Amino acid sequence: MAYPEQVFPFPFFGAGEADYYMWAEVHVRFGREPTSSQREVIVGTVPAPLRTAVDWCEGRQLLAASGLFLHGSVIRAYAATGDEPDRIGEDGWLYAAPSRIAALNADIEAWLIRIHDECPILAAYRAEDPDSGGTRLSPWHDWSLARLPGLLPELEQALDKGTHATSMAQGVMAMARRAGNLPRLGVFAKNVISWADGPA
Repeated sequence: MAYPEQVFPFPFFGAGEADYYMWAEVHVRFGREPTSSQREVIVGTVPAPLRTAVDWCEGRQLLAASGLFLHGSVIRAYAATGDEPDRIGEDGWLYAAPSRIAALNADIEAWLIRIHDECPILAAYRAEDPDSGGTRLSPWHDWSLARLPGLLPELEQALDKGTHATSMAQGVMAMARRAGNLPRLGVFAKNVISWADGPA
């Protein structure tokens, strides 16, 4: 989904064309706690492949995640439109056609924008999966990194909570470190994961 410069609706760390190996997850932190009717809309519109685990914590933090057989869920949810078919990899796992994965990525962005209209999103985060080759990060992700200074107070408070909010905060900080932003921001957080620790 294309946006002109400087008009992205909220920070989305990990925005772009993601590739996936076995699973996917998206974290959303809202600016305030959604009402019960807003939660119903938010949960009811989660993209189908991410409905295996839909979990709230701290009132305004949402995790939407697939199970370990993401590609099968993607094949059931989206039609293939390109020349490349679904395939079985050398590792024996089923892989959805690239056009189906692109449909999931577009659906995630459309869902985030829809629920932002329902209840304002403070920030969203999708980890890169190194086992699949990661994400071709978009200008939305780059723009989000530039918004990080305003989010730091809240993200740093979440680092020690041991919740989904902690996972999101650690992941965002790791993405910032990878981009070289943490030294510029003067940030040191003892619980920020390193890139050697796995997905970020």
